Amino acid sequence: MFPLTNAEPEPKTPSCQPTAADCTTEASTAGVLKVGCLRVDPSSKTGKRIYLLQMIIFPFIPIAALIVQNLCTMVSVALATRDATAINEQIELADEVVELLTTLQLERGQVAYYIFTDGNRTNLNSVFNQTNEKLTTISWQNWKYIFKDDQEFQRHLDQFSAKREGVLELAQNISRSDESAIQEMNWYNVANKYILDKLSEIIRETSVSGVWRLLIAYKNIICAVENFSIATVYGLYYFGRGNLGTESFSMFVRYDSLAQNYFTATQHFSLVIYEEYQRFQLTFPPFENMTLRQLEIYTNRPRSPDFHIADEYYSTMSLFLVELKRYQQKIHYLIREKMYQNINDARYQQCVAIIILVMVLSISPLIIILVINATKTIQTFAGTLITRSLELKHEKRKSDQLLFQMLPPPVVRQLKQHGQVPAESFESVTIYFSDIVGFTQLSAVSSPMQIVTMLNTLYRLFDFIIQKYDVYKVETIGDAYMVVSGLPQRNDNRHSGEIATMSLDLLHGVHHFVIPHQPAEKLQIRIGINTGPCVAGVVGTTMPRYCLFGDTINTASRMESTGEAMHIHISQKTKDSLDLVGGYHMQCRGPMEVKGKGVMKTYWLLGKEGSFLSSCEEDFLHIQKTQDFLQIISGTQTKGI
Repeated sequence: MFPLTNAEPEPKTPSCQPTAADCTTEASTAGVLKVGCLRVDPSSKTGKRIYLLQMIIFPFIPIAALIVQNLCTMVSVALATRDATAINEQIELADEVVELLTTLQLERGQVAYYIFTDGNRTNLNSVFNQTNEKLTTISWQNWKYIFKDDQEFQRHLDQFSAKREGVLELAQNISRSDESAIQEMNWYNVANKYILDKLSEIIRETSVSGVWRLLIAYKNIICAVENFSIATVYGLYYFGRGNLGTESFSMFVRYDSLAQNYFTATQHFSLVIYEEYQRFQLTFPPFENMTLRQLEIYTNRPRSPDFHIADEYYSTMSLFLVELKRYQQKIHYLIREKMYQNINDARYQQCVAIIILVMVLSISPLIIILVINATKTIQTFAGTLITRSLELKHEKRKSDQLLFQMLPPPVVRQLKQHGQVPAESFESVTIYFSDIVGFTQLSAVSSPMQIVTMLNTLYRLFDFIIQKYDVYKVETIGDAYMVVSGLPQRNDNRHSGEIATMSLDLLHGVHHFVIPHQPAEKLQIRIGINTGPCVAGVVGTTMPRYCLFGDTINTASRMESTGEAMHIHISQKTKDSLDLVGGYHMQCRGPMEVKGKGVMKTYWLLGKEGSFLSSCEEDFLHIQKTQDFLQIISGTQTKGI
């Protein structure tokens, strides 16, 4: 068994020590930041600044988005608050319009009641005074918003005053049988219709999501009250005069139908009104009588005037209109409540948005500072990690080189991949052994340092020479030098030729070798070669060795020990293998007794055809320079000793 102590020579490479440029290149390939078409090294100052800028920008993007979102929310909430406030003001204006409309409806009803029945003059004067008081308390400046034009507004106001004076005169002087009273009272209808149209414009402008259903219900109930009030005038005329003309009857049907439609639509848009009206029908005793009176008017049969029935009809319709106005007020209350709720919600959202914005603006600098500190820490750690990685890579190279000196590179790679290398059988390999002749006597007259220097110089020469051949150095023990070809990488039948040529080259190199501490003496070696099968494998775990096993190794050792100085002693198997390769000169030594093997026929390897030796002149020149350098070192070391 021959364990491994020295690995094959290191291949010719410029240097295994990484330079500064190598470190920069490796760092760049480890992580490169691409800026446009440029590649920025993250470990450089520019790369660090760019990465720092990126780390600041990335968290700032959601912060900026949150700020923009809150600003947009604040703007939308402010607009919603402004719109809600404007709508609230318009509803207040609409409320004032409705109050005037209600006053005029009451005045119209009282005038009709006075004209068509034996009404009370005191109530009529009270209603006129109430209307006058209402006209004096109205803020007409706000009404200019409705009419949009000051001149148009003043013209309507003058017409309104003149018409009321005409109605007052009519109520005092007109004959109760004169149908012109109906035509004169149509002024109330025209005035109220004009006010209703303006009120509808206000409601259309304020029909926003959330209150639009209530606003439409509010407008419909106002229109229902107005049309029921006009229909009541024609009902008073029917019961007070006993008959309706064709035109008056059609007007009654028209206004009563419109009132019913508006009121039905109001119930559709407001479930609260629908439920309350259902209860009203059940709890209002005169409701059935009011329905019968309306059906009687629809028949329009001539009858005797009856002021009592007219008074009863007027009272019932007045109570019904009061109930409808209560619905009107309830819807108005719901609208105001909804608008106040919208304004409060908008203000609450605005406060929340302001608080969030203040918090974001307050926390943003802290976040940016923390990001900068974290980025700098990461960059420092990354720089340290890159340095440590390069150092680790360099140390790994060194450890791999040492490992390759202990084990063959293919075996090392297999060990790294699988953790173990099974023993392998090789059918044919060629083993080389060499030994220094007279090494014991030379050691006796030399110091240990001189022996070590001489062996180091010699084996450096050998290691340099065998680099050119497909061989693997197995062992150096003392003055013994062992080389094999054909393993661990098989090379077909070329192993015997590789070892033979290498042996001739080594023998030629020894001729030029000078012993450093005894330059007058010539160094001589014996070489033995054998070819045959063997088994190789890694033995041991603490200090694993790549060992060769088999009789081929023992025979090669016997070839060396039975050889002669400065001769290459080969076995019959090696000679046969070289014959197959061709080109080698061999001489039969004859039969001889080999210990442990008996009588064997062996041969001397003399040379190789061609100009092999002359082609090695440059190598020997380099070897000689190496020898001279090592002799200088050896002399210095000897002097030191």
